[in-house]
Amino acid sequence: MKTLPKALLTVSAIFCALALGTLGWLAMQTTEVKDKAMAQTPVFLPKRVVEEVKKSEEPPMQTSESAESVQDDLTKRLNDLAAAEGVVKGELVLTFDSAEALNAFRIRVGLEGIEILYSDARLKVARVRYRDAAKMAKELREHAEDYDNIGANYFAYVPGTPRSTKDGFNAGGSVPFESSALDAIGAVGDRSRWGAGVKVAVLDTGVTAHPMLQGIKITHTDLVKDGQPFHGHGNAMTSLIAGRDPQNGGVSPATEILDIRVADSTGKGNTAYVSQGIMQAVDSGARVISISLGSNADSTMLGNAVAYALSRGVIVVAAAGNEQETQLAYPAAYSGVISVAAVDANGQQAYFSNSGDNLFISAPGVGIVHAYSGTGMVIGSGTSQATAITAGVISSMLSRNYSAANIPQILQKNVIKSTAPINQVGAGMIHFPR
Repeated sequence: MKTLPKALLTVSAIFCALALGTLGWLAMQTTEVKDKAMAQTPVFLPKRVVEEVKKSEEPPMQTSESAESVQDDLTKRLNDLAAAEGVVKGELVLTFDSAEALNAFRIRVGLEGIEILYSDARLKVARVRYRDAAKMAKELREHAEDYDNIGANYFAYVPGTPRSTKDGFNAGGSVPFESSALDAIGAVGDRSRWGAGVKVAVLDTGVTAHPMLQGIKITHTDLVKDGQPFHGHGNAMTSLIAGRDPQNGGVSPATEILDIRVADSTGKGNTAYVSQGIMQAVDSGARVISISLGSNADSTMLGNAVAYALSRGVIVVAAAGNEQETQLAYPAAYSGVISVAAVDANGQQAYFSNSGDNLFISAPGVGIVHAYSGTGMVIGSGTSQATAITAGVISSMLSRNYSAANIPQILQKNVIKSTAPINQVGAGMIHFPR
């Protein structure tokens, strides 16, 4: 084999060495995603490596054999990642240095058998599926300078409620509201026009026909497209925002709903779907994005999508999570998001509700009456319900011409105070401005 130029070999070897370490750590962490609350996505910055190599005065000589060995190891790490739990197998989420780099990738990628599932020039991101780890490793190595971040596509879930009420992290609140909690938050009087003219995007499991949802303007977008029956969670969240039951209806029945399906019939989606859903919501004119699901791992793509929405004045509301953890789920954990915990009818933090820094507010989330699949009503608990109720309150406020920029401060000012720490219940339980 011919000897490659010294500088090229050095760049390749050092880049791949970092890639190996990063992707190896990533694979190890993702195997623990189901068990650990918040596994941080490692930041992979190959461009920095290239710049460091350029600054080096006299990099050591590398052989072509050592570069090939590193490439083989990178291939193995990609195969390990594809077999890990907690991530979508055979996928990567690539963030590029520039829109031009993304465009160049789009042009060349088909030759390597790498499929682009979604891309967005605004986020400079591409979600890709690869079937040949060696070809994927070759792309990463040969175009290192084009990438700002390479990460896994983590699963995101509709929060489940733990069966056990044993919880050492909070007050253990479990007293049910046994209603949709309208009285508790001050949603009284004629609500028929609440939310008029406001679009709320519900990123969830999809919305199906239900008597409680008749008459609501709903636009449907299915990003999952798996052909399976829809999980009832999406109906539940929509009914708490805009449902039209006379006794246990939604907070703001005149709200227009943008139903964006990002999770399947089991309640499982992924961070790429949620990110894509956020961009779809912004493009469709949503003023509020309600996300009653989350991931226990950070994602650069998801964080950037949230930042994009916030920069355009869209209010993002997200569930803290139901894992009894001391860390918020993502995207609730991101700065600027209205993260929502659940409280019971006594105002105590629900036994399942996650705690954490940046927790913004809490809302009723124990024993809440709402729609589900079919035609009936059910009683459910979770930070999901608390999030939907909060989104409904915000929709009402926007319809009354409250400024979106001022709503977060107004919400915190009008809460029902609690003696619990703010990392458990935020500023307190949400209540309409008095």
